[in-house]
Amino acid sequence: MLHRCFALFTFLCLSVLLCACEEEKPKIMLFEQYYYGMPFKEVQARSQAAYCRDSFDSLCRPNPVTFFRESWYQRFLFKRERLVAVQLISRKPDTSRKLIDTWLDTGFRFMPVSITSGGKQLDLFAAIKATGKEGARKAVHNFTRATAADLEMIYLYLDLQGKENALNNFNNLSGIFNRGPRDIVGIEEKVNDKEIIVSFIAPIADWQDRGNPR
Repeated sequence: MLHRCFALFTFLCLSVLLCACEEEKPKIMLFEQYYYGMPFKEVQARSQAAYCRDSFDSLCRPNPVTFFRESWYQRFLFKRERLVAVQLISRKPDTSRKLIDTWLDTGFRFMPVSITSGGKQLDLFAAIKATGKEGARKAVHNFTRATAADLEMIYLYLDLQGKENALNNFNNLSGIFNRGPRDIVGIEEKVNDKEIIVSFIAPIADWQDRGNPR
């Protein structure tokens, strides 16, 4: 009986320690005060957002927010009641894209890693690693020509601020998703002739949490 009580006490202590460790795990901040995995109700309370008209799995802010001195609609996407993306949406793609591209393509903070269009994907990170910038430019040119008929392009960047060397040991996107640091934030830029959607996501954490081999 004493042995059983001791085992139960040990189990409870380990459970408490495990919970404490989980709580102390650093949050992956996606955008401003919103973090990956944030509970639905907490996002709703902080943002004062309501259910989107076209979906009961996401929240939309009633009024636009300001980003780079432009007005954007803001949307929050969830999986199993946990936040996975904060989106900014502009109905002026020509104007807004210039601002976003200047931000993403200036300096060395953001690393472009993939382009998706027409059901095809270019592993841009692999092209950069294998052929350098010049080879990557040719790969992008060939890819955009091959998908010219598609009206929508999706660009994925990884934010390497404070993590400049985090991807040095990887050669392709598959390696990054499977074994890369889960706290890296991604910026997904989806562009078509009607709108631009900028999504702040945690692509590595999301992929690893799904347990999918790539």
